[in-house]
Amino acid sequence: MRIDLSAIIPEAPDPGKSAKAAVQVGSGNSGAAGLTGADTAQLSQDAGRVRDLASQVQQFPEIRQDKVAALQQAIKNGTYNVTAGQSAEALISAIQIRSAA
Repeated sequence: MRIDLSAIIPEAPDPGKSAKAAVQVGSGNSGAAGLTGADTAQLSQDAGRVRDLASQVQQFPEIRQDKVAALQQAIKNGTYNVTAGQSAEALISAIQIRSAA
């Protein structure tokens, strides 16, 4: 038996949908562009905002020297205390990050 894929019968329309809804879905857009059959694209203003935020983030240094200096000072003074549980959590987190990559 041979199957001819070019003779596939289109699906029957869903009786629950109106003809107007089917036309709107088929055109993909509304207005004059929908009448001509041309596709249109509209970029949201969010793209520009994301680009601006990304450039702001890139201006921050990778290593925050103020935090590093504060931690170094606390270690020198003997005021930086880390519990065994905090150390264990940090190690487990680091292992999970490395294994995911």
